[in-house]
Amino acid sequence: MKYIFDIDGTLSFDGIQIDPIITAAIEKLIAANNEVIFASARPIRDLLPMIPDFSAHKLIGANGAMISIEKNIEVVSGINSQDFEFLKKLIQTYNLDYIADSSWNYASKITAPCLIERMIDPNQLAQRIKLNEIIDPIKTIFVNLENQLQKELMELVSQQTKLAVIGLSGEGTVDITATGINKFSTLDRLGVDQYIAFGNDRNDLEMLDGAIRSIWINSKPSLKYLGDQYDIVCEPDPQTIADLITSFI
Repeated sequence: MKYIFDIDGTLSFDGIQIDPIITAAIEKLIAANNEVIFASARPIRDLLPMIPDFSAHKLIGANGAMISIEKNIEVVSGINSQDFEFLKKLIQTYNLDYIADSSWNYASKITAPCLIERMIDPNQLAQRIKLNEIIDPIKTIFVNLENQLQKELMELVSQQTKLAVIGLSGEGTVDITATGINKFSTLDRLGVDQYIAFGNDRNDLEMLDGAIRSIWINSKPSLKYLGDQYDIVCEPDPQTIADLITSFI
């Protein structure tokens, strides 16, 4: 069986590492001849430090905009130049904090502390470059947004482009990727159609909806209601999650 794991809020709760108890459970799952795929909002650059023992596995990054297979990284679909110019205009008009990822390097402006800041290139694998030097954008995130501005920006991007737009719960962010891109669409591209999935946020919904069994990790209280539509709801406790993973063996 194939198992798909989101990372942040599903396997990791500090944005820095996955508890060794969970890692050991995943290793047991693999040893029992199951395939494990990791699917994250992080670009591959920022996903790799989270899963050093699993870097050769299939990885889906940037909410589906990137993949890594046997450590070979490919862009599935980037943001086209016209749409990226629109996003840059929004950044300038609203003086936004942002992170703009290319296929490897990134541009950013973060003026206030935020959860996502410590997740950016933690192993210093890339270069921070200027926004206008991003020539192959794959994902843009607006950060440090008040609720009303988050809603307004999501509406503007949805109205003016066909880009995929997600506001992650409680994080004051707007995640933007290419048209039609999400974790499920990239799983489909990889030919993965029978799988068990673990997730915890709005960017996991399509992936969970397409699973033959779906596990909702209840790590965001404001999204607790979404767990009602999935097969299993699991509390965000490392031992509980590890026990659930090994129960599938």
